[in-house]
Amino acid sequence: MRCVGIFLLMQMSFLMQVTASGDNHPAGARSAGMAHASVALTDLWCFYHNQAGLAYIEALSLGFFHQAGYIPEMDHQALALLVPVPSGVLAGSYTQYGFKHYQESKTALAYGRYLAKNFSAGIQLDYFHTRISGIYGSAHQLTFEAGMHFRVNDQWSVGTHFFNPLGAIKGGNGELLPVIFRLGALWKPSAPLLMLVEVEKNLEKQAIPKLAAEYQLISNFCLRTGVSLNPALHFFGLGYARKGLQADLAFSFHPTLGGIPNFALSYAF
Repeated sequence: MRCVGIFLLMQMSFLMQVTASGDNHPAGARSAGMAHASVALTDLWCFYHNQAGLAYIEALSLGFFHQAGYIPEMDHQALALLVPVPSGVLAGSYTQYGFKHYQESKTALAYGRYLAKNFSAGIQLDYFHTRISGIYGSAHQLTFEAGMHFRVNDQWSVGTHFFNPLGAIKGGNGELLPVIFRLGALWKPSAPLLMLVEVEKNLEKQAIPKLAAEYQLISNFCLRTGVSLNPALHFFGLGYARKGLQADLAFSFHPTLGGIPNFALSYAF
């Protein structure tokens, strides 16, 4: 059993280098269906991508997200609650990644509000906990992230986001948490079509360009697709929304490792 545990940890270490940008795992199946080119989006899951988008949320909302990993030990879950308050919107979330021998969790509290007409900002405090079986023990880290969103007009929006902007925060394996900057734009040329472009830059890695689109095929039903580079990944998704309920399904495809499914369910009361 000890050998199995060590083997799984080695697999996790390799796959995490391929699939993750540090310890800040993204969430939301709508975002996953569009290559996570989501820094300019303003839906329920925006506080995983840009907390400034919280200012656009008008109702108490609850959401659940699940991503099946390349192996079961890499499954990823998230639970989120958004609460509008007189001055803005508060959001709380809990994210869990891994299995009993290696587990990461993130507990976060976010706040977003308008600073001016069509201009919003948000900030989030993150608490990370990493636990590894055996002699490695566990580690705890605190950091923060923040973002801004500007709606130019009915067709164009721009978003920007920083994760761990001050740096020098050690992760559970003793390495520094990444400093990640994202800049993106949303273009809505017509009522059913939405297009997104984004660049994500981890200061220790190559920039990741992303391009994505969403198309409302029929009432309450839409299709999504996207692509990102470094490494080259392809994404596809679909979504269904009716009144306060939204259900999203997405798949990401790696040329070597294959595909993984993502599912999210949310409700605005």
